Amino acid sequence: MSSSGDAHGDPLNPTPRVREPGRAIETVLLASTACLLAAVAWPIFVGASATPPSIEQAAVAAPVDEPSQVEIATPPPTLAATTTGPVIQIALLLDTSSSMDGLLDQARTQLWRVVNTLDGATYQGEQPRLEIALYEYGNDTLNGESGWIRRVQPFSSELNNVSEALFSLTTNGGREHAGQVIGRSIDELEWRVGEGTLRVVYIAGNEAFEQGPVPFRQAISNAKEQGIVVNTVYCGGADDSDAAGWRDGATVSGGRFLSINHNHVAVHIAAPQDAELARLGQEINETYIRYGADGQRGLDNLVEQDNNMADYGVGGVVERSVSKCSGMYRNDSWDLVDAIDAKSLRIQDVDRSGLPEPLQGLDDDELRAHVAAKQQLRTSLQQRIAELAKLREAHVTAERARMSENPDSLDSAIIGAIHEQATAAGFTLDQS
Repeated sequence: MSSSGDAHGDPLNPTPRVREPGRAIETVLLASTACLLAAVAWPIFVGASATPPSIEQAAVAAPVDEPSQVEIATPPPTLAATTTGPVIQIALLLDTSSSMDGLLDQARTQLWRVVNTLDGATYQGEQPRLEIALYEYGNDTLNGESGWIRRVQPFSSELNNVSEALFSLTTNGGREHAGQVIGRSIDELEWRVGEGTLRVVYIAGNEAFEQGPVPFRQAISNAKEQGIVVNTVYCGGADDSDAAGWRDGATVSGGRFLSINHNHVAVHIAAPQDAELARLGQEINETYIRYGADGQRGLDNLVEQDNNMADYGVGGVVERSVSKCSGMYRNDSWDLVDAIDAKSLRIQDVDRSGLPEPLQGLDDDELRAHVAAKQQLRTSLQQRIAELAKLREAHVTAERARMSENPDSLDSAIIGAIHEQATAAGFTLDQS
């Protein structure tokens, strides 16, 4: 990967690999252009509402097997954070035992579709921040002392990091302690409190829900007391004997019980807009400007997640391209355009040594003009992507109805439940 910070590349055919950013030196600054990117600044304010004591403290210790890998020690429960802006928090708890390869593939490829369906959501006219966390459980390569459970990704609004975490998962084993992983996610994650918050858990798996040292009713009741909804996703038939516990868990929470075919492979419905959407998804990479200590890694990861989706075919590429026009797709920690737009950084405070070499010698006015030009280009590309995405969705919806296809997959389960629960929490969803 080059040290250049603006991402440059050739147009993307439907499914090829994405090329790395180039080294072209930009010396002509578009000082006459200045356009703020239409997105929402998402500040986070840390409050002092304490998380209740861990329900695992009273649980009987789980039998310990010799772990095949050492798990990083889990930090103590964090204080809940108060936020003055709306936020949607989704914790995904995925069974990574040996029978769950299909579930992981669905989670990896359908993340961007879930994000796309939430774009346009508002709370009292303000767009919410989307944060996603990830746990895995039931994998024998994890530490037995922790119940074969691992927090893979804390809550993050930078969705490339969530995608990277999903692609890092492998399956093996296992022993599925549903109550314990629910309890840990409630205790350990930094859940927001305050008006305009939606906090939901999705736990997915295919074994008996009653396993492990923590009773699932206890864990779910604790979540409910804190206003966190637990949805259960059973990977199998709704009438299977093991499905009963999953259904009971959703009933205790007031959430939704869903059964899916975790081995379902989505059939891509081709649309006339696919090729242009795929190309625009790469072109928008040209508008990113790395900055700071994490800048190069963030840029590398953007390209890597593009490549990961390209491996799954044009359908995944298109969904990810559409996500890049979403206000929920943010990269404030490493992209200067997003950081300036979110007002989390001022031009005069930018450490020039963390910028691409061609930009390091610019004064504040020159750098401000360069960022504004990238903002304008990004806004233009996002508008075109949004137009094409609406046309494509109409085409796909009509084709799916004609084919009588109603896939019982993970994204359908998540989308249906979260739309219902977001509406109940006072959010307005874009139905177009």
